[in-house]
Amino acid sequence: MAREDADFQAPDPAMVTASRRHLTSGYAAGVDRLLWELEKRPLSDTQAVNAVIDEHRTGRPVDALSIGMALVLVQSMRLELDCLETEVLDAALGSGMCYESLAAALDLPDGAAARRRKEYLDARRELPRTPGSPPQPAAHDLAEAAAKAGRRAGEAASRARSAARRREELGAGLHGGQAGPAGAERAATRASEARQHLSDATERVAAGLLRAASALDKAAAKYLAIDGGAGDALLGRKAQDCTDAARRYREMAARYLDIGGTFKPADG
Repeated sequence: MAREDADFQAPDPAMVTASRRHLTSGYAAGVDRLLWELEKRPLSDTQAVNAVIDEHRTGRPVDALSIGMALVLVQSMRLELDCLETEVLDAALGSGMCYESLAAALDLPDGAAARRRKEYLDARRELPRTPGSPPQPAAHDLAEAAAKAGRRAGEAASRARSAARRREELGAGLHGGQAGPAGAERAATRASEARQHLSDATERVAAGLLRAASALDKAAAKYLAIDGGAGDALLGRKAQDCTDAARRYREMAARYLDIGGTFKPADG
């Protein structure tokens, strides 16, 4: 149990995250470098630790900070492996295996030792863990998210158009009623302001979409540059996703500009 007690501590999740970022920033290359720069996708913990080891094997000095962070990731991986082991043991016990059988599988002296191992792993499972980095959304997923946001913005624009029409109708009613010219003028001013606000809002949305499209075009160009004509399937798919998303963003921007132009005041 002396070894288990020594291993009982788990690394701080914040330190695990910081270690992933630091080592990826320092050692990622090729496609991994591109994924880090464009999507902030870190190396896997195994990749990051091996990168530090490879740096040493090539004869280049490795700074103490990188060594320390690699050790943090090793501790994190050890905790994940212990948690995986206890899940397997749960499945074994739930399937009717006894501790004596587990002892034989684990090369332990007896069932009591297997039980102690299980208790130790159960305690390890309760320690705070840092999950692996979630997969970054592909460009087509980002485009779909943008499309949903666009639909919501379109609904808001529709409500704004209805409000503008209502103000115009109200202005017409006041013009023909008892409120007189002053009331009609105020209503007309409010209607004009509503149209201007709608036009400004749609132009801002369109500008944001066009900026996103430009960024996606640059990302596609970087993927193709890294590929260098080698025909890598992953890089080609990433580049095409970015290009498709950029096209959709520009189409949405054009629709918003049409909306804004329809309701822009005549003197705008």
